[in-house]
Amino acid sequence: MRRLVLLCFLFLSICASVEAQGGRKIQYRADMGFYDDDYLPGAQRLIGHVAFAQDNVRGYCDSAYLYEKENYLVAFGDRVRILVGDSVRLFGRRAYYDGNNRTASIAVRVRLEKDKAYLTTDSMVYDLNTDVGYYLTGGRLISEQDTLTSRIGRYYTKTDDAYAFENVCMQSSSYKVDCDSLQYNTAAKRAYFISPTQMVSKENTILTNSGWYDTDREIALLVGDVRLHNESQIMSADSVYYERERRFGQAWRRVSIADTVQKYVVQGNYVEHYENGGTSLVTDSNLVILIDDSNDSLFLHSDTIKVLFNEDNEMELMKAYNHAKFYRNDLQGACDSLIYNAKDSMVIMFYNPAVWSEEYQLTGDTIRFVRLDSSEMRIDLCKSGFIVGGLFDDSEFNQIKGLNITGFIHDKQLRQVNIVGNAECVYYVQEEDSSLIGVNSSITSEMRIYFEDNKIQQIRFYDAPDGKIYPDEQFEDKNRRLQDFRWLDAYRPKRIEDLYVSPIPREKDKEEGTDK
Repeated sequence: MRRLVLLCFLFLSICASVEAQGGRKIQYRADMGFYDDDYLPGAQRLIGHVAFAQDNVRGYCDSAYLYEKENYLVAFGDRVRILVGDSVRLFGRRAYYDGNNRTASIAVRVRLEKDKAYLTTDSMVYDLNTDVGYYLTGGRLISEQDTLTSRIGRYYTKTDDAYAFENVCMQSSSYKVDCDSLQYNTAAKRAYFISPTQMVSKENTILTNSGWYDTDREIALLVGDVRLHNESQIMSADSVYYERERRFGQAWRRVSIADTVQKYVVQGNYVEHYENGGTSLVTDSNLVILIDDSNDSLFLHSDTIKVLFNEDNEMELMKAYNHAKFYRNDLQGACDSLIYNAKDSMVIMFYNPAVWSEEYQLTGDTIRFVRLDSSEMRIDLCKSGFIVGGLFDDSEFNQIKGLNITGFIHDKQLRQVNIVGNAECVYYVQEEDSSLIGVNSSITSEMRIYFEDNKIQQIRFYDAPDGKIYPDEQFEDKNRRLQDFRWLDAYRPKRIEDLYVSPIPREKDKEEGTDK
């Protein structure tokens, strides 16, 4: 027997307030309601301006099926609404509300709103006990200028944290982020990277394994094998802090910055860098590599290196100070501090500088050398200039001394030396078979020395030189070393690894093992 009970409540409310097992009874009202056990056993059908409530939850729909015994309601309508407290709003076209378990399953054009953020998806389960919304069929979270999409996700409305998994993509005003997993806080506008992540902007591309990015302030802290590259630079580090507005970054541990246009590499364990010009800093096991077109690179190390860039991010000036050393196949150097002017290709060395070219050691109070062209280099030994070349397994030495000395290196070999002021030399004259003829000891105001194959070929004296060639056995030991002679081979970097050991002292009187 078909049993139909029609209960019409025009502008009246139907309500119930009986306790249900596992949760309070769902309260409700509607324009009308009826039972049809043949069509819908155990359910009351509510039609017109349906409203339901339980604790801090309120819901609204066009029609609903209410299972009072089970404390369960199915809501229908073009715009089903469920309000949780004062801040969370759920919308859809169909909702399943479980009053005992306090969960709401919403389907078809689902939208969850919290403050200025909202999440859209095809279906969602919202747990009212934990204030968490779950989706498994793809969702899109929009928080002002940020958009986060993924296949699977959870949104913790109480803490404003969203967790996205599988095919994750976040678009901010500056970066497009792709990864497998990501956490995002809608209140703080901060994304936390919890899986390998790629960030792409107009200026650069960043790869990282973890870290966070504040999309509002455009600040990022990236951790774990971080890599960044733009049109001209490639950077890698263990950790990077980056402020996009200032175009300023800090990097820690195993830092490397390679510029493919200006042809240099900067390495160290701590780096500060400005992309739009300014002074960059490199410390802790740092190394700067200036790449030569002929693949003959120069390697520079010191305790601290500062590089000044112009607004086009081109290197203008580099300062290396405290225990500076550099190495190139044909040229090595050591001092306490040096300056490199990129525009003029000039290097100035300060505080006990020494330069080595093949078998020759060059020293002075200050050393300045400049590349004249691809094969020509000039070296100025300013004040107390001294050139030493070892002979016979460094048991004897050719020596050139003067107030100011200028040397010219061509095709990686010393070709000419000009000495001006108080010029002195001790020169061992040899046959072609290297047998010793005698020792030339001379003093004059100026002299010019010419080399071939790194050997002295000719000496020109000016202003009546005082000197002669002595037979070796007649040349006294006390005259074999000019005053202020020093042999600094212990400080010479003979390979790249030597840049990090045996720094030359800042003061000459603190050198060890300089006399032979």
